[in-house]
Amino acid sequence: MPSLLGWPDHLLFLVLAVVFPVRAALFGLRPLQRASDADLPRVKRAVYRRAIVLQWTVVAMVATLWLVTHRSWSALGLVPRLNGGLLGVVGGLAVFVLVLLRQGYLKPADDDSLEHLRQRTRHLERMLPTTLRERSWFFALAGTAGVCEEVLYRGYLIWYLVAWSWLFAPHSSFLVAALVSSLVFGVGHAYQGARGILLTAVVAGFLAAVYWITRSLFAGMLIHALMDLHAGYLSQLAYRRTSGSPESGSQGV
Repeated sequence: MPSLLGWPDHLLFLVLAVVFPVRAALFGLRPLQRASDADLPRVKRAVYRRAIVLQWTVVAMVATLWLVTHRSWSALGLVPRLNGGLLGVVGGLAVFVLVLLRQGYLKPADDDSLEHLRQRTRHLERMLPTTLRERSWFFALAGTAGVCEEVLYRGYLIWYLVAWSWLFAPHSSFLVAALVSSLVFGVGHAYQGARGILLTAVVAGFLAAVYWITRSLFAGMLIHALMDLHAGYLSQLAYRRTSGSPESGSQGV
């Protein structure tokens, strides 16, 4: 299996497993931390836009590599599969969302709940959307992450690691690859602190399990995007009352 890998594969692996995590840990919040309060909204939107462009660029590189090498798209998890696993995941997700809606967890409106949310995310406040204009860009980033991060970390990275892990774990190569890719994904969120690394690694493991159950990335893409969209929605809801920005209640482009 490793003989099927070429230098572009190894380069992409290094980018995803080393360059991105190191860049995120060292520079993830730096532009936002250095920005003045007056300039922060512009810098924040610029950070969102750069992340969108970067992720789609790397996905385009993976797609180009797949086209040039005539690899199967199913190996990357990009062939839709209507099976029992998919129906089970979608059904379970629908029930879960309905329960959260009935219990009011998806839209906390009382001040105590919003204050609790602000306390839990205070270390990330400068990167979270506080106005509707920022939220629009954050939503674009959430959709991008839902698609691109699943292709890169559940699709490509697991595929790459399976190509090696079968040598020393032939009967659990996917499990080993999923664990390693989840750890890499968690470390890539080091700017969120130790708790953020742990939580994102756990989420990554869950999304890898969804990939395994459904045999494609599409359900995971939907779940990932919805989680990030909800996080952006709650953040803007929580911080709009403390931002003091005239944009907090108006839509921008």
